[in-house]
Amino acid sequence: MSTTDPPRTLAWRGDARTGGLELLDQTRLPLEVARLDCRTAEQVREAIVRLSVRGAPAIGVAAAYGLVLGLQPFADADRAQFDSAVARVCGRMATSRPTAVNLFWALERMRRIAAA
Repeated sequence: MSTTDPPRTLAWRGDARTGGLELLDQTRLPLEVARLDCRTAEQVREAIVRLSVRGAPAIGVAAAYGLVLGLQPFADADRAQFDSAVARVCGRMATSRPTAVNLFWALERMRRIAAA
């Protein structure tokens, strides 16, 4: 990234089983460019709650990645455990910004993918 490029709002680092989400902390702008390293769904949820993630598309994408983080411990679980984790993590992520349409759209899309 050159010095004239805007900072990336979010980026996945690593693979699906062990990776994490790097978020631009938008509460620190414009004076400082700071990043949040999220390794759990709860960290992503809290970033959305405290407005570190702003903008409808970014909120939806962050919530979808939050679901991935929440499901990492269940990668080798049986189907019932996995489905239960999907429901639980989606429910928790949904409480982060109850009026964010893109958040619910993204979670529903991820729910359908997880069910397939």
